[in-house]
Amino acid sequence: MSVRILVVDDEDILIRCYRRILENSGYQVDYVNSGLDALKRIEASRFDLIILDYLMPEMNGMEVLRRITELQTDTKVIMVTGLDKIETQSRAKELGVFDYLPKPFDPDDLKRAVERALAN
Repeated sequence: MSVRILVVDDEDILIRCYRRILENSGYQVDYVNSGLDALKRIEASRFDLIILDYLMPEMNGMEVLRRITELQTDTKVIMVTGLDKIETQSRAKELGVFDYLPKPFDPDDLKRAVERALAN
């Protein structure tokens, strides 16, 4: 069974970046552009890992994270954000985020975070 990853980000250029990094690493990856679409996809399917942008229109990543923990309690989440604030990191950790990557991130940092999350 292959690993399923859901990427949630509203920036198309980052979706292309994730696609290149993750699919070239052999992962099965689904992509959505909003928190609401992410929740619909999570309700319909099971994912091993979710990579979640913090700052998105309509519903921010923190709200999506809170809802994810209600829907799939054992799914690991990596939050990615350009807002590298201690308060945001602390709140995300309280809600159960596995890892937190600041933007811009190095592709190798993303790969390592994904590997750690899936191994844990």
